[in-house]
Amino acid sequence: MARRPAQQVDAKVGKLDEELRVRALPIEQGEHRFFVFVMHAEQLWAMASISRRHDTKDEGYQRVLSNSRVDAASRFILSGEPIPNSILLALEGATFDEESQELVIPAGEDIGWVIDGQHRLAASHLAAEQGHNIELCVVAFLDAEIEFQISQFVTINKEAKGVPTSLLYSLLRHLPGDKKPAEVAQELAAEIANTLRKKKNSALKDRIVITTSPKRGSQISITNFVRKVAPLVHPERGPLRIYTLNEQIDIIDIFFGGIKEAFPEQWKTTENIFFQTIGFGAMMNVFEEVFQTNLASKGRFHKTDVAEYFRQISDFNFRQWTSYGSGNKAELQAAQDIRVDLNRAQLRGEGAGRIDLG
Repeated sequence: MARRPAQQVDAKVGKLDEELRVRALPIEQGEHRFFVFVMHAEQLWAMASISRRHDTKDEGYQRVLSNSRVDAASRFILSGEPIPNSILLALEGATFDEESQELVIPAGEDIGWVIDGQHRLAASHLAAEQGHNIELCVVAFLDAEIEFQISQFVTINKEAKGVPTSLLYSLLRHLPGDKKPAEVAQELAAEIANTLRKKKNSALKDRIVITTSPKRGSQISITNFVRKVAPLVHPERGPLRIYTLNEQIDIIDIFFGGIKEAFPEQWKTTENIFFQTIGFGAMMNVFEEVFQTNLASKGRFHKTDVAEYFRQISDFNFRQWTSYGSGNKAELQAAQDIRVDLNRAQLRGEGAGRIDLG
């Protein structure tokens, strides 16, 4: 049996065997008039055409259809969840009967082109094949030129301002669904990395790389970052789970900003230990203790307090870590070195800092 392709790249030809009349609501916006109506997914799929863009051909404007996205959306529909978003069409040769308030859609092929919503439509069609034929809200322009269709497609998919990604990630923990807590944690950690690597004045700006190999001693990979940060933001047991995403971003930023201030000479070297696997892992292994200790003693989490806390061991010998090798065991040993020196400093009467997001 042939393996199902991940994507569908061919154009879809829609067909209507006989004239169709459907009740519709006319809407006028400026010089434009369009119509809103309801149609079952099975019928809409049969009449709708989709012109997909080819890399090697100057035709079509729709993205390829992702079968994984369609399958996921279909499962969502079959579970009984609603799909309230409309399907945007361009109807060819259709007219509106003002007296009956009906759209008259002629029989034929390619009489309704999908401008937006092909994945929702395909998922609804797949659910209909399994006995769950839902009604879909449709918005249609009549006899729209191809340039206008492309303009609408670009506006919806590129220029229209969407919900901030940070808000979506912060809401993930409240949503039911197929995502496991560990997957949510990884997504949150990745979003923290993406924000901090671009954040002006962040100690981690340009320090986290996604598509290239990190420069030793000056950058870390997003994989390494997520590996250590995801447990902290785990929605069920992470110590930072009670904070919003923006607060989590600030906390990690403050932590590394304090490290930068506490160890300026180490930070400036081309072989910065904090951006090597063992150094980054070790510092993240002591993060929770530093966070909680500072928070308890001062009731706040400031970069200056973190710097003061680590300055207790300003003469720490980071070179000893180079002989530890790599891996989790090495990171644990390096973190223990930090703990031992901090404990010695505190026994000598040095104060500890605390953490505030203010």
